[in-house]
Amino acid sequence: MRATIDSERKSQGLVSFVIFSCILICSSSFAEVEEESSADSDTTSVDFSRLDTREAIEEYRNERQSKLAEALAESNLSEEHKQLLTKAMTEMYLGIPLSSYTHAEREESSSDGDSESSAQWFISEDGRIHHASESIIYDLNSASPFVSLPTVPFEAETGRVVDESDSEATFVFDMAMTMNAESDDEFAGLAKQMRWIAEVVVGKLDQSPQSFVMKLEKPVRKRFLFKLSTFRMELHYSYAESCDGYAVNRMVAEMDGSAIVVGKLYQFVESTFTDIACQQPLVRLVPDEDESNFFQF
Repeated sequence: MRATIDSERKSQGLVSFVIFSCILICSSSFAEVEEESSADSDTTSVDFSRLDTREAIEEYRNERQSKLAEALAESNLSEEHKQLLTKAMTEMYLGIPLSSYTHAEREESSSDGDSESSAQWFISEDGRIHHASESIIYDLNSASPFVSLPTVPFEAETGRVVDESDSEATFVFDMAMTMNAESDDEFAGLAKQMRWIAEVVVGKLDQSPQSFVMKLEKPVRKRFLFKLSTFRMELHYSYAESCDGYAVNRMVAEMDGSAIVVGKLYQFVESTFTDIACQQPLVRLVPDEDESNFFQF
């Protein structure tokens, strides 16, 4: 009986760890924060810089491009591929413009069932995201079409081309994702099995970003107790003309696994962003670099 109890406790612990890890990564990506009950709340926003001239925006673009090019210089990619990737990835994020958009979300869950929602939002001068008609305020790092990626979001020296056509090229990189599991051998063992990769698809004709995907390279399992078959996060990009740049039009997070205690564990969240319109003249807000709304390393 004691062995059975211990086994169940370990299984529950593993489930909790993986769910916590996935929630941690997802929440860093979508960065949902508690709703404010009123626009008069004194909760402070994150610190940010304001880019309100084309010269300032271009300087920020060049700085990110230079850092990424320097990192990719350590890879075995061809010079043509390095330049293509550097240009496309730089365009994935150039700050968060003052803008408005519609955010629709669809969720499927083995525990909470399915749900859908849709609302209009705008990003204001105070560095916050406001609901268009209700007194709801989100932090600037919450879900929006402008996802803040680290300048070098992968181990640049590991880059390789896995697929290429006349119009597109697909690159894959290893990712160094660390999870704090040192205090428990079961947790630490599971965390060490997790191998993460980044998959980047770019358009060759216009050097444009197409998608950025972070995913578990292969399933992780603890025999008889737990299995994590899938964990992935996807960002898909399109050109937003009024913003003079690219924005995320579709964002996906999916986790699929099972555990002996709770059975199937499945979570799927899809966000779509439409009606994206940037204020003119263009102003971009840049939160502090340690305030990424994708994920932290």
